[in-house]
Amino acid sequence: MVLCILATVWVFIHDLIDKIINYIFAYLYNGKKKNIPPITDPILLKSATGLAEAIRKRELTSVAVVKAFAKRIKEVNGILNAVVDDRIEAAIRDAEAVDKMLDTGAVSEKEAQKTKPFLGVPFTTKESTSCKGMNFSMGMVARRGLKGEADADVVKFLKEAGGILIAITNVPELNLWCETRCNVYGQTNNPYDTTRTVGGSSGGEAAILAACGSPFGIGSDIGGSVRMPAFYCGIFGHKPTTGLTSIKGISFRTGLETHSMVCCGPMSKHAEDLDPFLRVMIGSKIGQLQLDAKVNFKELHVMYVEESGDPRASSVNDETRQTMLKAVHHLETLSTFPVEKLNLSGFKYCFRLWRYWMTKEGGNFARDITNRQSEVNVWKELPKLIAGCSDHTLPAMLKLLDTAVFPPENSEWAESTKARLQDELLNKLGRNGVLLFPSHPFPASYHYTSFLRPYNFGYWAIFNVLKFPVTQVPIGVDKDGLPLGIQVVAAPFQDHLCLAVARELEKALGGWVAPCPVKTM
Repeated sequence: MVLCILATVWVFIHDLIDKIINYIFAYLYNGKKKNIPPITDPILLKSATGLAEAIRKRELTSVAVVKAFAKRIKEVNGILNAVVDDRIEAAIRDAEAVDKMLDTGAVSEKEAQKTKPFLGVPFTTKESTSCKGMNFSMGMVARRGLKGEADADVVKFLKEAGGILIAITNVPELNLWCETRCNVYGQTNNPYDTTRTVGGSSGGEAAILAACGSPFGIGSDIGGSVRMPAFYCGIFGHKPTTGLTSIKGISFRTGLETHSMVCCGPMSKHAEDLDPFLRVMIGSKIGQLQLDAKVNFKELHVMYVEESGDPRASSVNDETRQTMLKAVHHLETLSTFPVEKLNLSGFKYCFRLWRYWMTKEGGNFARDITNRQSEVNVWKELPKLIAGCSDHTLPAMLKLLDTAVFPPENSEWAESTKARLQDELLNKLGRNGVLLFPSHPFPASYHYTSFLRPYNFGYWAIFNVLKFPVTQVPIGVDKDGLPLGIQVVAAPFQDHLCLAVARELEKALGGWVAPCPVKTM
């Protein structure tokens, strides 16, 4: 009884603190919102899959497509600061070569559809993903000006599938933080409201996709880095079953790592792009999935969670909760099985479990953020940060302080708790079940407020710990015009269930909503 009362009081206090934070930052940012230009070219609204088909059929030229997105980047990037390096002129030359191949018959429409499904379509990726000849600082001052020596595997795979790299996008320092800001490029703004966060670490990527500066892009995810920005920016993002995508060329990773939580995932405004994009990214491991299997929604077991239960995380707000219930009710009408509300105790440890499993990733963060030239002493660097003369960001210092000040998680507890939660979910999901899970307690918050609510990202991070596939699904916008959405989770190697549900929810409830007026003829 006493514990129940204390929990209720704590929730009240936490909710009150959240309201105060929102009130203060709303006042500070009042009148500072900037609007991005309207969308005037219908090419920008098409899916990557639709663009590829139009190029193959010669309804559009690749040059016209590349030029349309290049123009859009120039229109919005001064406001968003999402793109940090581009190869627009080279991309146009690549597009000219594609058009010539198709016009001369060097590549037939049928052959292109089979072997180069994204022939002639431009794409983007985050700056921490190595692209030959492009900036590769990973958001670190110590690497400013360094260029990628070779393409990361996932970039190479997409180029082999016909994609044309057009630009790369902003990241936080060494991909660490739930907001995209670094001392190399500055801060990226949300296209729906420039006073709001885009999340991290694929924040620049999500922002340019949502603003129609790119049709699709590659993200990477170790603690929600695909899904968090996808949610905040109202697009689709898929974190595949861990271990399926190559991570060679992703920041410092060589591809030889074992048991890493990191994976690469597709990001797009349209659900139909996720399946073909994922096939390209997975490469030779495609046989481990069942992407050709048709999902029978009548036999789909649907479960949902309303709150993680983590006492350090914020409460899920009403509009976010209603979005969840709307999706639940729709899927309930399709399935012959009753929907089940889950309340698994392991979810209350989202952040703590992720914190423990991050220690198993290897590497030395204090050394990595100097490009492995020296090792940062947090007690010496902190005064420099306060004085405004540090090369490093506050999130990097907080990471170092976390290691220096707080004791590590108990390994026996962490491993047994993870194993129990994993087993419980596997038993529930089986081979034909999905879990609808909140993306976050509320839509994109004001810049810098993540420092005051650092535990909320556990809603994404827990599925990196569990290594389950998850699709972030946008479902319209809230009363303030900010994107809403949910996560769709399945058991490992059942990615096709996530993708099928994403397509169904997009069709029934609406997916991506333009962050600006659409004025196409």
